[in-house]
Amino acid sequence: MKHNLFSAVALLCGLSLAAAQAVPSPLKLTASTSVVTQTTQNGKTVETLTDASKTAVVPGTLLDMAQTWQSVTRSDLRNMSLNMRVDPATTFRSAACNVSGVTTLFSADGGKTFGPAPLKKTVTVTENGRQVQRQVEVKPSEYTNVRWQLPLIKAGSEGRCALRVVVK
Repeated sequence: MKHNLFSAVALLCGLSLAAAQAVPSPLKLTASTSVVTQTTQNGKTVETLTDASKTAVVPGTLLDMAQTWQSVTRSDLRNMSLNMRVDPATTFRSAACNVSGVTTLFSADGGKTFGPAPLKKTVTVTENGRQVQRQVEVKPSEYTNVRWQLPLIKAGSEGRCALRVVVK
């Protein structure tokens, strides 16, 4: 009996795995982390991105952490979200996405809630000997997550969303 139950569970798991493998993802995602180097050439600032695995990364290094995608479906995709966590060993600087109509949202609570910048938080302060609560703006350096809401990804299109962070 135990053998038959095990066989049935193994068969169901195998079928589930086969079914999951039979449905390809509509997006091909590629993650990259690059060191951003800025130089001045002919009076203009030029940025160079170098694969972070091929150069020294020390505190103060500016990183470009990107998710690049390619739509591999024949149909347009609607209402997609792309989420990225700000690594705790870094400090958020900026976010960018090259998709038209994108909405960029931020979180300062580990991704529990998101909202447009500037985020607000409630703090308790002492005024005239009394504790009162105030709404204050969250500093971008306190952001923990970024979400890009992509209203439309055209079939066959490509895009890139990235964070700029500084290593602590």
